[in-house]
Amino acid sequence: MTNFAQLIKAVAFTHQQLQSKAAGAVNQALTIRNYLIGYYIVEFEQNGKGRAAYGKNLLEKMAVKLAIRGLTAPELSRCRQFYLVYPQILGTLSQEFHLLPANIFGTLSQESKKAAPAKRVTVTAAKIVSNLSFSHIAELIKIEDPLKRSFYEVEAIKGIWGVRELKRQINSLYFERSSLSSKPQKLSAAIRKR
Repeated sequence: MTNFAQLIKAVAFTHQQLQSKAAGAVNQALTIRNYLIGYYIVEFEQNGKGRAAYGKNLLEKMAVKLAIRGLTAPELSRCRQFYLVYPQILGTLSQEFHLLPANIFGTLSQESKKAAPAKRVTVTAAKIVSNLSFSHIAELIKIEDPLKRSFYEVEAIKGIWGVRELKRQINSLYFERSSLSSKPQKLSAAIRKR
């Protein structure tokens, strides 16, 4: 280092870059955690059957018994919905992410065959998990139209939108105002490029 100012600049830059990387890793781990929680809830509810038999107050009972800060019944419901809306992520977790405990890998690789790929053009599961926080996903799973949801997935990733910006764009009907909403083929082509 030539002078004190360069030293300060180098340390500040290093801190900023690695802190950002650490925050991204934490976000990704929490997103994966929430997805797996949703998977476990659905598997429990279905008990190996094709349709779920919902137990009374299951999520409320779970939240009380778990006593994990932030895992309230509504949050457990979002985890469950996350798994149901994005079943294709299950295969990605077992294939591409090495953040999972070894005992989960066997279960996931066996069960991933059950999770049929989504019947829509979609952003890859790896990009969703790598680029969007669970807060983003909580907003996206509210969108029932798969094409519209894919549009916002692409735009949020491409534009590096924060959750506030994603909400703003959804509320401003960005999808409906775009020419892509009336041209699904063009949107499909744009998604495939991602």
